[in-house]
Order: sequence, then structure tokens, then C-alpha cells
Amino acid sequence: MKWLPLDIAELKHKEAPSIWFGVAASFAIYVATFVLTILIWKQGEPVICAGFFVRVLLLPALFSAGVISLIYLPHELSQQHVQYWNSARTRMHTIWRCWAQQRVAILGSVALTPEKDVAERMLGLEGSAPANANKMLPIVLDDPESSEPRVARIVQQLVEPFASRLSKIIGKREFSVIVQSERKEDVDHVRALLRTLNPREADYVKIVWSEKPLDIGLVDKWITEGPTPDYCLVLAWQLHKAKAEPTCSEAAVSALFASSETVANSRGTLNPDAWLFRPVPAANDTVFDKLKILLEARQVPTERIKHLWLTHLPGSGKHAAISALKDTELEVAVHDVDAAIGVPGPVNALLAQVLATRMVQHGQGTHLLATPHEDGLMLNLVGKSLAPIAPVADRPRIFVSVWTTIAICSVVGVIVLWLIMSNASMGWFVGALAFFIVLMGLEVLYNLLDPLVVEDEVLKSLPW
Repeated sequence: MKWLPLDIAELKHKEAPSIWFGVAASFAIYVATFVLTILIWKQGEPVICAGFFVRVLLLPALFSAGVISLIYLPHELSQQHVQYWNSARTRMHTIWRCWAQQRVAILGSVALTPEKDVAERMLGLEGSAPANANKMLPIVLDDPESSEPRVARIVQQLVEPFASRLSKIIGKREFSVIVQSERKEDVDHVRALLRTLNPREADYVKIVWSEKPLDIGLVDKWITEGPTPDYCLVLAWQLHKAKAEPTCSEAAVSALFASSETVANSRGTLNPDAWLFRPVPAANDTVFDKLKILLEARQVPTERIKHLWLTHLPGSGKHAAISALKDTELEVAVHDVDAAIGVPGPVNALLAQVLATRMVQHGQGTHLLATPHEDGLMLNLVGKSLAPIAPVADRPRIFVSVWTTIAICSVVGVIVLWLIMSNASMGWFVGALAFFIVLMGLEVLYNLLDPLVVEDEVLKSLPW
């Protein structure tokens, strides 16, 4: 599946043919049969007999049933087609919404930035809003006189809040660590810290180092390609180099992710800080279309979206995101992380996710984020609320149709009546019964296969 609109038309039920068509046809058959019977009736034979009433009452009744069924059978088949089509359409939309609502949990996060309480201040919950556009500020650590390497102290502050939880996970659950930094040697600081939590199992923890920026594409890869790890600790930082001109403001983030299955199987023991939903990549000129599709998917209740976070986007990307937002019915506040803490770097995309998660914990609704992506930008939602999705309905099951069954019964009835009047042998009656069973079997088989054929038509009409 893809982030494309499901433009599958809903079919409307047509009105049934007028009942007067059936009445007129039945009346005409009865009159014609009565007149024909009178004309061919042998003179001298009494009319008060079984043969006469069979010809003027039973035979036209069977013919009338057959003709009326031919009048209403196309409408019945049309109604079934509409029912199957709309049911398959609803099923596809529900499955697509389930696909769109796939997510990972953020169990906890840490953000180290040059400004204290940057998220709260940006939303106006505390103090004044930070304004550091175009600046390159350092992180001020609490223990500047410490003899430990600065990176080690950064790692300790990023991991320490998860110490108790990690000590229970390491060696017992699937757990990995992803580190994004400029030096591969930084992994040693992480490994050393894990050894203090679980000396025997720490060396078996998989630690992946990445020099490239980590962004929401990491989560998209987990969700799309799988498998999503049970637990994954992501650490990333951008620090000024000694004796070198800085290129961005310093920042460091950590986030402990868990799969939605892990949370579901925890029986309520895991309470995510927020859910990070499947993201939507968009080029600058398609932001409005992608945002519209994202809102149509209703990953979260739309009315809960209160804020838009922007970071590390070129001017065209920021303008496209803000313009697309104005064209929707959403009323949200826009927050530019770059204007708050200074020149962005490779960590900013994750930093925005962590800041939004912190504000979800402050009861600030659901947050929309626009962060860099190779095609332009990536849109994603961070929130706690989930929009309900109705269970995928079963396919309609119709084994026998009314007018089809009436048509079969009328045809077989005429045959049996003719056999009786012809004094046919028992073998012919057995053949008539077998013919009836075959026709009913074909009807049941058709009604079982028709929904699958219609659903295949719906699948072929999908945009992917």
C-alpha cells in the first residue's frame, strides 16, 4: 500500500422495476392460458376436473413465476453487485487505514539543547520563547569541571533516565542500540555505560553506529520493511569540534522505542509517552496533497492536532508546509525549532520528535511534524490518541438468491408437470430432480464466487 487517495466510487442501489410489470405479466399469462385451454379443450370432456385446473391455474402460475423472475432477476443481481462492491470498498479503506495507523511507541526520551525547557517555552507554557536564529550555541553541562570526556558525560545524561528499564531488558528481550555521531569510537562510551547496567549481557547487545543523520525515515523503515525491534535505544548528538569552527548549534537526543506489538503484549505494564505514526514523504509541490491524504487516513482524531513543528528545512520546504496547513481546516500553532536553538544539524529531525513527545506528555494534544527527507520533507504525527477503526467486516454471504431460485423452481416445475401429463417413467423424474440439484448447486457456486470477482475488480481499481 502507498500514500495515495482511495478514489473508489461508492455505488448506489437502483430502484426495482415497478410491481405493476409483474402484475401485468401475470395477468396476461393467466388470460392467455385460460383462452388457449378453452380453445384446445376436447368437447364433451368435463371442465370440472384436475387436468383443467392444472392448465388454467397451476401451469400459468409456474409460467408467471418464471417470467416475473426474469423481470426482477437483473435488478437482484445488480443489487448484489452493489452490495459486494461497497462492502469490498469499505474493507479496502479499513485495511488501508490500519496500514496508515501502524506506529512505534516512544517509551521515554531525553533532549539536551543550548536552551533549558525549550519545548515548554516554545509553546508558551513557561517563561519566554527562546530566540536564537542563525546562532551556533553549545550545550551547557551541569558539571563543567568534570574530568570525564564531554562525550561520555553527554552519553550518561542520555542513557541514565532509562537505566532501570534497560537493566531489565538487556539479555531478556530483543534489544538494540543505534548511535549517530561523528566518531565511531563513541560506541565505546555507550558500551561501557551498558556494562554498568548488566555486566554479563552488555557485550552481546547489538550497537549500530551511523555517521549519517537519523530521522523519521528510520521509523518508516521499521514499519515498512520490518521487523520493528522489540526495544531500540536511539542516541544521537551533534557537538562542536575542538579547534574548529562550529557548523550548527549543539544538541543531543535519546529515545527508547518499542514496537506496538511489544506494548500490546505487555498487558498494560508499558505506557508509551507517545505514539510515532507512519510518516508521509512529500516533495515541496505535493505537500498539500500528502497532508490531505494523511488527514483522510485519520491516524488520530483530527481535532486533537494542535501544533506543527518545523526543523532543518529549506525556506521552500517551510513555506510549503505552512501553506498546506492553511489550506486545511486545522487551527494549529507553528513552532520553528531552528529559530529557537540556532542553526540546525543532523540531530534536529530526531530532536523535533522528542520535543513533540515531551509536549504530548504535557497534555498539548497531537503534533504534526515536518522534517527533512531526501525527496523534500517528511510529515508525521506524534500523539497519544488513536482514531478508532472499525473491524474489517466479513464478505457478504448470499448462498441463494430469491429470484434466481424462483426461476429455477418454475423451470423445473414446468418440466415435472409436463412429465406427469405425459405419463413419463420414473427415470425422467429422477433426471428432473438431478437437473434441479445441479442448477441449485450452480447458483450457490456463483454466489460464492461473485463476491471474490467483485473484490478483485475493486483491487484492480486501487491506485497502487
